[in-house]
Amino acid sequence: MLINLLPHRAWALARMRRNFATALTIAALLGLLFGTGSSLWMGLQLAAQASANSILINEISAVDAELKKMAQVNEDLVKVSLRESTLETLRHEGKVSAALLQEVADLLPDSLYLTSLKQEGDKVGIHGVARSNEQVFELLRRIGSEGKWLVQAELIEVTGAPLNMDVLALTGTPFAMRALVQRTRPPADPDVVLHPSTAP
Repeated sequence: MLINLLPHRAWALARMRRNFATALTIAALLGLLFGTGSSLWMGLQLAAQASANSILINEISAVDAELKKMAQVNEDLVKVSLRESTLETLRHEGKVSAALLQEVADLLPDSLYLTSLKQEGDKVGIHGVARSNEQVFELLRRIGSEGKWLVQAELIEVTGAPLNMDVLALTGTPFAMRALVQRTRPPADPDVVLHPSTAP
């Protein structure tokens, strides 16, 4: 007896083809869903990273602005400190100049007159007219022994010819000397040195 299996085989082959096509479709749909999900996930991650980068950039900009403000404040503080230092130097120099004038006036012997007193840095040039050479040497001695601001006085010249200054009505022998300003050992209270002759 013969059994014809051809239709059964055809049906099985058709069923296998349908199952394969279904599996392919399902796999394609799963791949599409996975790809779409992955793309959406990556997009969300990129958006979150972009947002974090934006926040970070804003924070960095704020920090940079604060650093610039601090730098400007430091620069202003340096300028203010420099101005204060300059003003303090000028104030001290003014006191020194006043003290020098007072000291020279107190140390001058009688009948000795100054015609010029010029300070350049720590050097002071003293020019004047004396009735005798003894008065010039007396001034040198007083500066050497009693000077608080003037030290190391030395005679530059004493002109032999007498000078008659009609404008000031001074007659005598011109002289020139120089001395140094004492800065390494200033008095304890600079405000008091303006009248050293009254000090105890």
